[in-house]
Amino acid sequence: MKLYQAEWCPFSHRVRAKLTELGVDYEAVNVPASAKEREELEEVAGTRAIPVLVDGEEVISDSGEAVSYLERRYGAGSQELELHRRELSPTVYGAPPLAVDEAVGRLREALEGAGMEVIDELDLSPFLDGGGPYKVLLAVDGEFLRLAAGANPGAAALAVLKVAVYEEGGQTRVDAVEPEKGAAQVRDPAVNERGLELRKRFIRAVKALEREGARDEE
Repeated sequence: MKLYQAEWCPFSHRVRAKLTELGVDYEAVNVPASAKEREELEEVAGTRAIPVLVDGEEVISDSGEAVSYLERRYGAGSQELELHRRELSPTVYGAPPLAVDEAVGRLREALEGAGMEVIDELDLSPFLDGGGPYKVLLAVDGEFLRLAAGANPGAAALAVLKVAVYEEGGQTRVDAVEPEKGAAQVRDPAVNERGLELRKRFIRAVKALEREGARDEE
């Protein structure tokens, strides 16, 4: 299966999200930003508009129709769907076996060890109805921030990594919007590439935190 798309396109994101939710393997084919340069796409689908989903002989050039098609053909059971929803783009998440405050402290160290500077910590608990602790770490990667600001000075705020640490169902969770998705509106290849690299570092930091917590429980 192939998805002709662009990272900055919200309609492409809608189809990518459904593919992720359903756990469907696919190849993402990034098309040129200019529709005038999408000759290959026109040959495949008869259109230069994105997204286009190709599944065997099925060629679907409308995001709503693509989502409906995927649900009909690849719909999973409720437990599988719940698992995939937790993995739904654009969110990276983890579940360290630690109390929220301890997870925040260790995550701060893990992020800084991965080259990201934590610039602030917010407590959103008083503003939420859940009653449990809900903390947010704000972190930056200097190069990612400079690239975003260089492409558009007003976009620097989009390059700030926001990491939520909270309790849900008796378990601590760590959630963050994928950096390249958070800054997708910048529509700059260098920003997107740096964001993808930053996401990998963030995932490694969260997974390391999970392993540390598991060792502490032993």
